[in-house]
Amino acid sequence: MSGIIAYPQLVFSSQFRSAFFLERFLLPAEKSQLRLTDRSSIVPMRMRLCDSKLRLLQTAHELIWRQSYGSVGVDQICEQSRVKKGSFYHFFRSKSELTVAAYEFYWDRVRLALDRIFAPETPPLERLEAYFANIRRNQTEHFQHNSRVLGCPFVSLGSELSTQDEAIRLMAQQISARKCGYLEATLRDAMEVGDIPMQDPKLLAQELHFYIVGLVQEAKISNNLDALDRMESGAYRIIGANRTVIA
Repeated sequence: MSGIIAYPQLVFSSQFRSAFFLERFLLPAEKSQLRLTDRSSIVPMRMRLCDSKLRLLQTAHELIWRQSYGSVGVDQICEQSRVKKGSFYHFFRSKSELTVAAYEFYWDRVRLALDRIFAPETPPLERLEAYFANIRRNQTEHFQHNSRVLGCPFVSLGSELSTQDEAIRLMAQQISARKCGYLEATLRDAMEVGDIPMQDPKLLAQELHFYIVGLVQEAKISNNLDALDRMESGAYRIIGANRTVIA
């Protein structure tokens, strides 16, 4: 089976062709070429400008997550995305700039899933159960495609570049904080309904997030998904939830 990471319906779905998404990743010079009042031409124009850029974003994330930032070069990204090198430097000033954009691009996909998982109408502990299941499912799917546990893309990249590239370090740190935000809101709700003891939800969310990240990265280091078997039981112990975990 190919080692390429699967992105079902990622680039060409209507969801990612939305005006909001494309505006976010257009350069100012590209935006100036769009006639925003001409609804008959705006989508074809957007797609002509953006198809190459979207392929670069997706390919860069795939390669760097599967290998590493240091082992992936601009030539490889351009070749695999079928984009000329001159076009690369039209869109991005450097590999670092592309990487930040590519991982924000991937975060938009992750965020949609987290918005569903952490919907406020879902009971708090059920949100956590769905979150744990989603982590396990994603890591398993990537293992099946690549024969390797890939770990968290944001943590892996941030760990590799934290002392070398400040823009990448900040991006990884910000995404970590966003994930903690979902957990913090959920834990606060769990305290309010009496599912867990009252305590500082922000600090507890960080502790829970760090625990989960550690397990996921340990699974990557050992190339063994068994490390994730302790996720639910350890998480409930950390937050003080009286929850039975079915093996």
